[in-house]
Amino acid sequence: MPDRFERLEDIAFVVNPSVWYKSMYPTGILCLSNYLEAKGFRNVILDSGLSSRRVHPAEREKLILDTLKSTKPRVVCLSSTHKEFDEVIRISAGIKAIDEKIFVIVGGSQPTYRLSDFLDNGVDFVCFGEGEKTLHEFVKEIATGTYHWGGLAGLAWKNGQAVTLNKPRDLMTEEELRVDIFTAYEKIDRRYFEISVEIIRGLPLAGALLLTTRGCPFDCSFCGCGSIFGRRLRFRPLESVRKEISYLKAEHGVEGIWIVDDTFTVNKKHAVAVARMLKDHDIVWGCQSRVDTIDEPLAAELRECGCVQMDFGVESGSQRILNEIINKRTTTSQVTSAFALMKKYKIRSLANFMIGLPTETEEDLQATKRLADAINADVYVFSIATPLPGTRLYEMVGEEISPFQYSLLDWNGSVLTEKLNKSGIKDVVKERRRLKNKYLLRSIRKSIFSVRGLAFVVFKKNRLKRVRGVLSFIWRTVFAG
Repeated sequence: MPDRFERLEDIAFVVNPSVWYKSMYPTGILCLSNYLEAKGFRNVILDSGLSSRRVHPAEREKLILDTLKSTKPRVVCLSSTHKEFDEVIRISAGIKAIDEKIFVIVGGSQPTYRLSDFLDNGVDFVCFGEGEKTLHEFVKEIATGTYHWGGLAGLAWKNGQAVTLNKPRDLMTEEELRVDIFTAYEKIDRRYFEISVEIIRGLPLAGALLLTTRGCPFDCSFCGCGSIFGRRLRFRPLESVRKEISYLKAEHGVEGIWIVDDTFTVNKKHAVAVARMLKDHDIVWGCQSRVDTIDEPLAAELRECGCVQMDFGVESGSQRILNEIINKRTTTSQVTSAFALMKKYKIRSLANFMIGLPTETEEDLQATKRLADAINADVYVFSIATPLPGTRLYEMVGEEISPFQYSLLDWNGSVLTEKLNKSGIKDVVKERRRLKNKYLLRSIRKSIFSVRGLAFVVFKKNRLKRVRGVLSFIWRTVFAG
């Protein structure tokens, strides 16, 4: 029986081809790759770096499968959101056509929510919940040839027609969230660290993503974060965060960072500590926040430490919708106060709204429009309420969606929108478009033509690349969605 993996290529992570050439690289895959490396299991990540040229979508899956056919890994790790279900199923089938003995395991948000969708369509194993420890134990079983799947918490698999679901795995402790090696960054396409305007909206800079916490203590009906990372907020050791920031600055020339935590400003002490590290490294940054977790002292401190943008999920101007449908646990007065603070401390604000929620009336929609006008945000994003399978919003809507329709779910509207619209708003696609267009020029101006954004173009190197990035951003913003 083998007692280890002989080759670097024996464990392969696949970045789904539909997300190639996007600036937001898959932080989940990087976490898993780093964790396995720390435990002594080398691995590779297959992404757009497989080709020196930009590959057409139709060619990307073939390129992945051709690579796997030539390298013959023992384990292939896939990840899936709802949008990526179809391609993950196709890639899994393609791997089995190469060699039935290759172990295929799928993790991520959608397998956690609806694991049977994957097991019923040819996937060998599903890792649900946090993946690091489950994946580590999984590859250890393969390395030793024991295959004792029953003892692996967080694992589901299909034996014949029967689905076996093991007990959930305990969440990782804060010490277990420590990361001291960052080899995964060296395995992904270097293009991710080129100048773009996507990491911090509109700012033409070399950027990166940073995860400093896991979990979310809130319970919004449209979100499934708690199903994966739990309701308890856990913090990475600060020294580990500092090492990652230093690495990104030194090795990749990072100028800006987007903090991908769901709830970065919930714990003020932690937020300030991370912010001061970013200031020490002369890095500008942005984050997601909540209107009930920001106050004046915190806003002042974060601005002093280089915060240039905060995104807020406002969602609705109707307090009834916020309370009864979303379970947002915020008030419209808190919304108004938070955006006023952003104005006072010159932090660019982004307001996310959604329309078409179940039971939403025209009167509720008018309240949303009034609030949008009142807060005077810098950037506005309007989405159609989209019930992702596995969330409470999906249960509220009460319409079954085939797994092979998941990719049609679209916040801008799709062929499923009318079926899923359980609001009193007759044409949510048209309403969303009207709202987007109303604030479009303002959003572009505030995203691109800020003092900070222009400074990156005028005073930094690679001016031509920065200008190209800005023009491309304007084009996509105007004509996409």
